[in-house]
Amino acid sequence: MKALMKITVAIALILLCIQANAQDRSGYYTNLLNPFLVNPAMAGSFDNVHTVFNAKTMVGGAAASPRTLNFGIHSPLMNKTSGIGAKVITHWVGAYQIVNAEAAYSKLVRLKTDHTLTFGLSLGFMQNTLRMDALTSTVDLSDPTLSTQNLNKIRFTSGAGMVYRFKNKAEIYASSPMLTTGDLGLNGFFVAGANYNFDLGQTGDYQLKPAVNYYNFINSPKMIDLLVTGNWQKTVFVTAGYRTSGAVVSGLGFNFKNVTIGYNFYYHTGNLNYLAPAQNEVALAFNFKSPEKKIKKEDVVNDQIIQDQLDKINSKINGIINLEKTNPGYLNVKNELSKINKELERILVKYKIENIDQLKKIKELQTNIELIIAKYNG
Repeated sequence: MKALMKITVAIALILLCIQANAQDRSGYYTNLLNPFLVNPAMAGSFDNVHTVFNAKTMVGGAAASPRTLNFGIHSPLMNKTSGIGAKVITHWVGAYQIVNAEAAYSKLVRLKTDHTLTFGLSLGFMQNTLRMDALTSTVDLSDPTLSTQNLNKIRFTSGAGMVYRFKNKAEIYASSPMLTTGDLGLNGFFVAGANYNFDLGQTGDYQLKPAVNYYNFINSPKMIDLLVTGNWQKTVFVTAGYRTSGAVVSGLGFNFKNVTIGYNFYYHTGNLNYLAPAQNEVALAFNFKSPEKKIKKEDVVNDQIIQDQLDKINSKINGIINLEKTNPGYLNVKNELSKINKELERILVKYKIENIDQLKKIKELQTNIELIIAKYNG
C-alpha cells in the first residue's frame, strides 16, 4: 500500500510539473544578463555577431531544483537596419526537461536621426521530455501513465517584441517571449522596461544606468525590478537592485576586448529563504568584430588627388558665376559649364570613386551646374 502511494505521489508531481511548464515557461527567461532571450527585437543590437552562454539555478542549494542553460546568437544585417538570431533554452525540473529553440528576426525603423524603433519576431518549437533515467526505484516504470503523449510532446512556439532607442542613451522595451505555444492560445506573460545611461565626469569614463523591469506573470504574482548598474570605462560593471518577489540583486562583470563575463546573485529575503537562500546566474558572451579594412597608400593618395580636383572645379564654377555678374556676355556660360560637367564624368570613370562624401560632393556640383544651365536656357 505504501509503495502504491509513493507511485501515485510521484506521478502526480510529474503531471503537475508538466502542466505548469507547458502553460507558463516564464520562470526560465534570464533577461538581465541576456536580454535577447526574452526579446527578439534585440537581434542585431551589437556591432557584429554576438553570442551568449547563460546558466541559472532557480533555487540554489536545493537538490534537483529547477535549472536553466541558455545559448543565444544574433547579428545585424543590411547596414544594421535588420538582424537575425537563434536561441536555445534548456530547462530542467527534476526528471522533467524542456527544450525551447527559436529563430528570430528584427527590423529597425528610423523615426528621426536619434530615434529608432525596432520590432522583432521569433518562431520555433518546444519539446517536453520525461527523463526516465532520472526516476527513482519508487516509480513503476511500466505504468502506462508515464508513456502518455503529454510527457513527450513537441509544440510550435512564437514570440514578439519591440525596442525604442534614443541615441545610445535610453531604451524602452516590451516583449512577449512565449506569445503562443501549440494550441494553447495567446499567453498573457510579457516583460516591459526602460533604462537610461548617464555619463559621469568630463571624460565619460564612468557611467550610471538605472533600469526598471515589469513582469506580468500568469500563474505567479506580478514582479518589478529596480536596478542600478555602474560602469567604469566599459570594462568593469557592478549591479545592485531589488525584486519585488523578495530578492536583493547584486552583480559583477568584466569586459575583456570582445569577451564579457557576468555574474548575478539573487538573495531571497522572503519565504523562499527558508527553502534556499539564493539563486545564481552566470553568463559568458563573445562579440565578434569585423576585421578592419586596411587603407592602402595609393587609396590615400587618390583621395587627396580627387579632393584637390573637386576643389578646383568648385572654384571654376564660382569664378564663372562671378565673371558673368561683373562682365555679362564675356563668356559662353553654358559651354563652359558643359565642359566642367564632362570633367566631373571623367573623374568618376578614372578613379572609380567609392568615398561617400566625395560622391555627394560630385552630385552637388552636377546639380548646381544643371540649375545654372537651366537658368540660361530659360
